[in-house]
Amino acid sequence: MNHSLTHLSSGQFAKLMGVSKDTLFHYDRLGILSPEIKADNGYRYYSMNQMDVFKVITILKELDMPLKEIRVYLDRRSPEELITLLEKEEQLLDVKIEKLNKMKKVISEKKQITASALKINPAYIGLKDMSQEALVITEADPYTNDESFYESMLKHDKYLDIHNLDASHTVGWMRDTKAVLANEAFNYDYLYTRISKDSTDANFIKENGTYLIAYHTDGYSSVEKTYDRMLKHCEREGLKLLGFFYEDVLLDDLSVRGYEQYTIKISVRISK
Repeated sequence: MNHSLTHLSSGQFAKLMGVSKDTLFHYDRLGILSPEIKADNGYRYYSMNQMDVFKVITILKELDMPLKEIRVYLDRRSPEELITLLEKEEQLLDVKIEKLNKMKKVISEKKQITASALKINPAYIGLKDMSQEALVITEADPYTNDESFYESMLKHDKYLDIHNLDASHTVGWMRDTKAVLANEAFNYDYLYTRISKDSTDANFIKENGTYLIAYHTDGYSSVEKTYDRMLKHCEREGLKLLGFFYEDVLLDDLSVRGYEQYTIKISVRISK
């Protein structure tokens, strides 16, 4: 009998589908996809029509559907069952796409921040007009040691998680200008995460205006030196501090080794 017009050998079918013959044998043993014809001489032939079935099996596998579940579906297949199955997998795929898009945002932002950090002049201090930003803030624990930083971060992450907020932006820290000017003990007041300006979840607005910006490249333990440098600059130029200082970490453990090599951007709104 000549099967060449409507059927493919195991080798031909495997090559066309981009898999090994062993994969086809495995599917046959599991009862997922068997050759349409098994000749007396041992040759196995797949119908051209089985290509679509194989493609669906491949898609379901890529969606992490176990082979056993695929077999159960195929055993009771029907148009109605297919619609139900595909609706379910479509929903799972939407969730995965959303997750992947968030991951892409994290990667893209991190790449952009790191690239900009390589171009900064550590000695720079100057003014820049900045747009309004929507923030989600949580109160920081009083500073006692590194453990208090950790606890503050946990609380902030938990808040974002509970409210199902996009956490793709890097977390920053805020210090009240009044406390800094009063030379109070070093402490952070809030943690913040930027969110879309169109979001209704913001609980704080970073106002637009002119901001004094400086960079600190010697790690957290000596960050007060840059605060002192900014205060002296304001005194010298007759600038008045408004609101909060904002700290953004530009280079962290993903690109440098340890706190003492971090690069931090500090900004504060001013009036002349």
